[in-house]
Amino acid sequence: MKAVKAAIAAAWIIASGAAPAMAADWGGVKDMGGGVPIPVPAPAPVPTYDADSDWYVGLAIGGNLSTSAKIRDSDQNMPIGGSGDIAMSPTFGATFGRYITPSLRWEVAIDYTPNFNLIDGTSKYTTFGEPGTAIEGQPYGVFRNDTVKLSRTTALFNLLYDIPTGTRFTPYLGGGVGITWRRLERNYTETARCNDTFDFPAISCSPGSPTAVTRSGSDSKNQINVAAAVQAGVATELTDQIIWDNGWQMLWESGSISIAGDSISGSNRITYKDSVLQQFRSGIRIKFD
Repeated sequence: MKAVKAAIAAAWIIASGAAPAMAADWGGVKDMGGGVPIPVPAPAPVPTYDADSDWYVGLAIGGNLSTSAKIRDSDQNMPIGGSGDIAMSPTFGATFGRYITPSLRWEVAIDYTPNFNLIDGTSKYTTFGEPGTAIEGQPYGVFRNDTVKLSRTTALFNLLYDIPTGTRFTPYLGGGVGITWRRLERNYTETARCNDTFDFPAISCSPGSPTAVTRSGSDSKNQINVAAAVQAGVATELTDQIIWDNGWQMLWESGSISIAGDSISGSNRITYKDSVLQQFRSGIRIKFD
């Protein structure tokens, strides 16, 4: 009988020692009454935003749909001025960016617009010979072909906000600042006559004045200025990694760029300034880790 009692006592001691270990294995216990330990599950992990998986690159094509700018010529005799007839032109772009939060992202956007005509055509006008030369004061009738082309490369740092909709369509708004690198190229040919009685019947040659004078040449000018833009658009999620982006951008370019040329009445300078462009772009963004 004594041996049985001793065995029962030993078993109770062993069970009492094992209970804390079991509670530790379950992540803690809670006393529900009656001295019976109940296991409590460990808390679920809190989800965190993985920024490392939200870098992206993109390619886009589009166009300058309209351009508001002033074009001036220092020679008032040449019929160039106002905003000019600035045609639409294509753009090609590339982006590299990262999501800061699920809705906020930054990107570096580089856009290139190849040469397009600011001025292109033949002008017909009358003017006087260049001061200080043998043709000073002599009236001439002029036919001039003058072509001025402009190209630009912009680099902007943009901050954009994606508006959550709970669908695969995500509108966004944003803006950015950066630089615009513009290049002007000019080619011109001019013929002036004082004995063209058909096109310029009111003009006659003075004694000793050349009856015809020609001018021709070419030049180029590069310039970097500050630029800024605002953007809006809609992104469509094609897959988890591929996004189709369609957007509008209004681009403002500071400063003016000008280029000189020669004419029968002396040197003249064409200036392009105060430009605001309305642009549309469509492209693909690809996320990567």
